[in-house]
Amino acid sequence: MISALITYGRRFPMIHHAILTVTAASILPICVPPCCVVASEPGSSDSGLKEMLADACRKHSVPSLSIAVVRSDGIVTTQCSGVRKRGTVEAVELSDRHPLGSCTKSMTATLAAVVVEAGNIEWETTISQVWPRAGERHLHPSLRDATLDELLSHQSGLASDLQGDDWASFFEEKASPPLERRRMLSLILKPKPAHPRGEYHYSNLGYVVAAAMLEKKCGDSFENIMRRQVFRPLKMNTADFRTMALARKLKAPLLWGHLSDGTPIDPRIVGAENPSVYAPCGTVNLSIADFARYAQWHLSHVPAPLLSAQKTLDHLHAGQIDDPSTGGKYGCGWIVLNTGLGRAMTHGGSNTNSHALIWILPDKDFAAVACTNTGENSGFLACDEAIRELMKRYAQLPSKG
Repeated sequence: MISALITYGRRFPMIHHAILTVTAASILPICVPPCCVVASEPGSSDSGLKEMLADACRKHSVPSLSIAVVRSDGIVTTQCSGVRKRGTVEAVELSDRHPLGSCTKSMTATLAAVVVEAGNIEWETTISQVWPRAGERHLHPSLRDATLDELLSHQSGLASDLQGDDWASFFEEKASPPLERRRMLSLILKPKPAHPRGEYHYSNLGYVVAAAMLEKKCGDSFENIMRRQVFRPLKMNTADFRTMALARKLKAPLLWGHLSDGTPIDPRIVGAENPSVYAPCGTVNLSIADFARYAQWHLSHVPAPLLSAQKTLDHLHAGQIDDPSTGGKYGCGWIVLNTGLGRAMTHGGSNTNSHALIWILPDKDFAAVACTNTGENSGFLACDEAIRELMKRYAQLPSKG
């Protein structure tokens, strides 16, 4: 079976990524004829799929599960089961928007690839090249030569997160996200880095720096560039970045998150999501179908409509550095693995009151995404089990093993 272990830091004082450990030997080689799957309209109910999700919700005691299955030519199916808030009977719907947590990171890297192709920046552009006037009082010498590529693959040496009062202050969101990122840079680029450059150490802060570099080179906010260059071309019409200003305007019915102890948390309050400064790490919220559209583009491995050169997309999908926590490699926002089902790209995410999971298996022309509205450990297990079942149905993962 797929072995999936998850470690998330808490939002207070910090949030970490999902650490997915997938044992390649545990996904058995496939020796059966290819299956024939007829694609159906998004939202259609494949036989037993809704029942499978309902069973997973009961087994893992999660409020809801939403999933989508994707081929390179489109969405095969989307489905959901459960309730928007524990203790109520209000059913989750496919239109509900799910927080993606660190699944946002590959979107940030994707945007970086678009900006690279536009000639505004290069993968090897360094922090000091973007801010050449930053002296040692503003930029530690060990960080001067850290590149955009190293920031996106967690090789810059930066710590995972800020801690204490400095971190807590960003929940106030007193300034615009770009200004908040500049304020964060003033706190994280001066001190000596926590780790040697060139080693793998997962860093949300690295993605904040990368986004600020894109903003500087493009002359616009990270959020606006992402909407214009990624969300719109992929028709991800529900995708956006959560801010407190937007959260306060939300009206019922709403998908509630649930804390690690299962307590519901209103998505309109401070602390229900990471602060806006962490948009590139992840504060994207979207529907399950739009999450699937994003997965479809990566699965197809065709540059259009976002890119023009295959080599740029190849770089985006390449594993760059060994990730001891997974046994694979980490690339530009992806954990890259070799499995019994072929090459895989995967990532998990959590804002500590939800879970999201994406798997892409190019050799099987298969991708799947799953989301649940709880930060309990069982939430990840439910998403993991659901995607494993989808692999059995659509990607020929054996029922036993």
